[in-house]
Amino acid sequence: MEGDLSGFNIDAPRWDQCTFLGRVKHFFNITDPRTVFASEQELDWAKAVVEKSRMGLVPPGTQMEQLLYAKKLYDSAFHPDTGEKMNVIGRMSFQVPGGMLITGFMLQFYRTMPAVIFWQWVNQSFNALVNYTNRNAASPTSVRQMALSYFTATTTAVATAVGMNMWTKGTHSGHLCEGQEPK
Repeated sequence: MEGDLSGFNIDAPRWDQCTFLGRVKHFFNITDPRTVFASEQELDWAKAVVEKSRMGLVPPGTQMEQLLYAKKLYDSAFHPDTGEKMNVIGRMSFQVPGGMLITGFMLQFYRTMPAVIFWQWVNQSFNALVNYTNRNAASPTSVRQMALSYFTATTTAVATAVGMNMWTKGTHSGHLCEGQEPK
C-alpha cells in the first residue's frame, strides 16, 4: 500500500482509544514480545523513521506498513518521556517472557528456604526494574526514594513468600494420597 504519506500523523492512535478493544489492541501492539528480538539497527531505523515522520519527511516509496512497524518498534523500545532506548529486560515487551521464566524457576525451586528467598528476590527485582524503566520520567524521583521503594518491595515479597511457605508446609503433612504410607 503505497501512496502519499506526507500528511500521515505517526503519533495518532492506530485504534480508537475511547473503546476497550482499541486500548487492548494498542497495548498488545506495544507489548508484543517479538519486538524484544529486534536488532539495534532495526531500533535505530525505527527511531529515525518516527522522528522524520514527525517532521513530515516521509521518504518517497515508504509504505504504510513500514511506518506502522517503525512506530511499533519505537513505542516498545524507547521511553515516551525521554526518548532514550530502554534496557531490554525492563521493556514491557519483555514482561511476559521474563515473568514466565522467573515464575517457572519459582515453581521449580520452592522446596528450600534459600531458593524461595532467592527467587522471590529475583522476581521482585525484575518487577522493580520494569517499573523503573517504564517510570514517569517527567516526575523526578530521588535515589533515596527509589532505594527505599526497592528495599520495601523486595523485603515484603520475600517475607510474604517465606511466611506462606512455612505456613503451607504444615498443611500437607496430614493428607495422604492413595497408597501412600504415613511417615
